[in-house]
Amino acid sequence: MQPPPPIKNKKDKQHKKSYKEIKHESKYDDLQAKQLDRVVVTAGGYEQDIKTAPASISIIPKEEILTRPVRDIGEAVQDVPGVYVESDKTGFNKISMRGLSSAYTLILIDGKRQNVAQGFSSNGFGEALNANMPPPSMIERIEVIRGPASTLYGSDAMGGVINIITKKHSDKVSAGIQLDSRISNHREVFGDQHGVNGYVTTPIIKDTLSINVRGGFRDGGQNAFYKPGYNSGYTGANVQRFTNAPNINPYYAHSSTAYTNWNAGFRLNYTPNTHNFIYLDSEVMFVRAGSLNTASENYTSVRDFYKINNVLSYDTNYDWGKISSYVQYSATLWAQHYDDYRKSRGWNGLLPGSYKGSGVDWSDPTRNQDIVLQSAYNNDFDLGKAGAIIFNGGVYYLFEHIHGGSNNSSYTGPAKSLGMHQAAIFAEGEYLINDYVSTTLGLRLNYSDKFNSFVVPNPRFYVNVNPTQWLTLKGGIASGVLAPTLSYVYDGKMSSTRGNSTIYGNTNLKPEQSWNYELSAILDLEPTMLILTGFYTDYSNKIVTDSTIASGQVVDGVQCSPLAGTTGCTFYRNADKAEIYGAELTFKLKPVWFVGLDASYGYTHSKTISGSGAGEPINAVPEHRFTLKPSLRIWNFDFYVRYSGNFRTPIITQSTRTTLGRSFYKDYQLVDLALTYKFLKNYSATFAVNNLLDVKTYTEFVANTNIYQRILPSRNFWLSIRADF
Repeated sequence: MQPPPPIKNKKDKQHKKSYKEIKHESKYDDLQAKQLDRVVVTAGGYEQDIKTAPASISIIPKEEILTRPVRDIGEAVQDVPGVYVESDKTGFNKISMRGLSSAYTLILIDGKRQNVAQGFSSNGFGEALNANMPPPSMIERIEVIRGPASTLYGSDAMGGVINIITKKHSDKVSAGIQLDSRISNHREVFGDQHGVNGYVTTPIIKDTLSINVRGGFRDGGQNAFYKPGYNSGYTGANVQRFTNAPNINPYYAHSSTAYTNWNAGFRLNYTPNTHNFIYLDSEVMFVRAGSLNTASENYTSVRDFYKINNVLSYDTNYDWGKISSYVQYSATLWAQHYDDYRKSRGWNGLLPGSYKGSGVDWSDPTRNQDIVLQSAYNNDFDLGKAGAIIFNGGVYYLFEHIHGGSNNSSYTGPAKSLGMHQAAIFAEGEYLINDYVSTTLGLRLNYSDKFNSFVVPNPRFYVNVNPTQWLTLKGGIASGVLAPTLSYVYDGKMSSTRGNSTIYGNTNLKPEQSWNYELSAILDLEPTMLILTGFYTDYSNKIVTDSTIASGQVVDGVQCSPLAGTTGCTFYRNADKAEIYGAELTFKLKPVWFVGLDASYGYTHSKTISGSGAGEPINAVPEHRFTLKPSLRIWNFDFYVRYSGNFRTPIITQSTRTTLGRSFYKDYQLVDLALTYKFLKNYSATFAVNNLLDVKTYTEFVANTNIYQRILPSRNFWLSIRADF
């Protein structure tokens, strides 16, 4: 059983015509097969060649995913130019694109949103919810759009989009299972990690009904980075010395507790005929994660997260066009662990070094509910000698609701329960003028009951020029948008901070917006491909926090009137304007005489040009980033060596620059290697050494401040065994 066949448009016909000189059927089939790894759906909402897609887009094929030590989405996309991956204080990865933080990256699975509402999980815990990904054996490819994609995907896609494409169901039983372990060379500092994942797909009614069942489990030990002077003396009996000292903590702020993550789900596929395809997908996931030191409060904090995600999708495919519709409901909640001993004394958090508390306070958890409805129409229109137009357009609706739990200081008092409605209409057309030139023009109109303006437009314009079969030139303009966090647009006083400041929402906030300009040149000389891209982003309406408002002062028409026990006010406002520019270079050599090569370079520079922090970079993203990966594929072996280097990572806070006495974090370079061996037809084993040279980024501190921007795992060893049937 197969999903409906893709719509054949004029570009498909032109693509086939370009191979008319190939006389032998077998040669044609071989060449056509080579093109399949360059077909993308994320950029335009329908199948396109990566060279002509109206965006800067990268593909991570399944072969690469299966031969690398991949724990989560961040590790899968870390080699893409323009993408920067770093771990947060819970040990999970956050993904930045083109100089914008992870809050501007939209993550999709089969085109369906995975992000939770902005501000749902405060204090650096949000990345734990992005750890979930389908079993690697189930993934067909990952598509990464670098730059704004708000015309098609709306808010949250201002920095870029990651779309995980899974395998389609088949007429026969198929399955895959993987067991893996990551063992650290310095186990006294970095915890080991172990995982298992798998899936089974089986037909129920031939050509009509099938089901896919999937799941995974992973756990890992704590990453214990001790403050200078504590060393590793905080063990055993020494634990008691901190029992009666609520504000003493020996760990550095980015030390993560041990974690547990599991997920389970199913997809029911129904194909009543060749024109209709329906699926129901449901999944539940759990994450327990925490930080050994919350820095400002000096206690260990651990949270439990549950998330349920349900999707009902319906596609029709007829001569008059294709309609794709879906409804999605997701519910996420988290609650804090507590310690009976500390709680009885009025202290927050857990005993330093704990993995879990005496219990979890589920009496009033923080909750997020999202409802998404979308329907899109796609068709191609042949204009004869005038060319052809491929149209894609539709409607979109999103409802977000957040209920602040008893442990969430961002949503208290009258702002404990907040909701927001967003709606949009979008349309985009690709005009195929001839075999050499095509243009794309799109527009999205966004409405929200929380926007200060009635609608926010998101246009996109792109031009592709193909003077020869081996050269493609393309460029365009795309806009991005990010809606304010729900708590930011509340009308009135919300809560008070531990710094004795009353927090006000601001109903006059505008969405953050950007304009992205880019030019690309693609040189395609089979078996090599070279892609060079330059970009410039004009970023405005950045929302900042101003906590220096005195009693009686007026901000955006609201007078500061502090709550009892507080001395001033905190306001959210649109203030900063910034620019980001850079270049991205990708080179790929498909295996020739068993040898392949992948290389990339990314240059990113950002600067705030108005408002607070004028002249400062907006994020701690390396200005220069290199990767080089030669590989060898011979017989049943797949071997690679990977080099990566990050250089000139700016320090974005003046206090840190003063403490460290420098403007940039220390550079670092890493070398990894991996060997995959396939045996007994259906089995494979991968052994990898990450950080081969054992670069240590957790040993150099100045006054408890790390001289490196991120803490990297020391040398560690990965072993996985996988079976695919």
